[in-house]
Amino acid sequence: MANSFPLGVQLWSVKNDLAKEVDATLKAISDMGFSVVEAAGYDPESRTIFGMAPKIFRNKLEHFGLNLVSVHAPVSPENIGRILDDFAFTGIKYLVCSMYPDANRLPDDYRRIAEQYNHIGLAAKAAGIQFGYHNHHFEFEPLRGEKPLEILLNNTDPEGVVFEMDMGWVVQSGNDPLEFIRNYPGRFPLWHLRDVDQGKQSVNAGEGIVDFQSLFQHKKEAGFVYGIIETPSAAINGLERIAACYKYFEKQQR
Repeated sequence: MANSFPLGVQLWSVKNDLAKEVDATLKAISDMGFSVVEAAGYDPESRTIFGMAPKIFRNKLEHFGLNLVSVHAPVSPENIGRILDDFAFTGIKYLVCSMYPDANRLPDDYRRIAEQYNHIGLAAKAAGIQFGYHNHHFEFEPLRGEKPLEILLNNTDPEGVVFEMDMGWVVQSGNDPLEFIRNYPGRFPLWHLRDVDQGKQSVNAGEGIVDFQSLFQHKKEAGFVYGIIETPSAAINGLERIAACYKYFEKQQR
């Protein structure tokens, strides 16, 4: 299986299920065949994730055969030390953040953010964790001729800052993920396997316009490590949706 890789899932896809019943939801994910998960929902004030201390949450995941490899968190220069302390003994490999869009942000603002990310990346690296950035759509809207994502890529240290490319958001913004892979080889170890349709609505993988099979031919060039399924977090049928996506990618790997 030339395209074979471990399929992970972003647990935010099933946040509604987790809010109702954590154990049953994690067991269902494990029973589907997943072994790798990425989490979101870390609260820097209570220092919990899904209402639990990170280490306790990690132990619960391991009980169901699930390996926590990545966590999304609202990382800043002010809280990075505290967040690293919280996740120091969880075994995560990646700590990922994203930004909220800001219509007033200019290219120089993104350069300042990139410099902050370089410092955060150094701190994370010292703790044995790789820092990364997850894109949405607004980072592709040119500002004075520059795309914000390119500013971040051009002004961050590849050793300290990697990128989690959300394929759905890239395509939704009218851009080609392959263009970024070719222009910035090795910078995208994490992929969010999210699909969208022509109307820019999230759909199950294989039902939209993201050409995953073509992209998979460039995993090595991208520096690919994990493919992580993500579906809309507001969905009331989150488990059904990630199961359908898992089956699609499993079929593609045969």
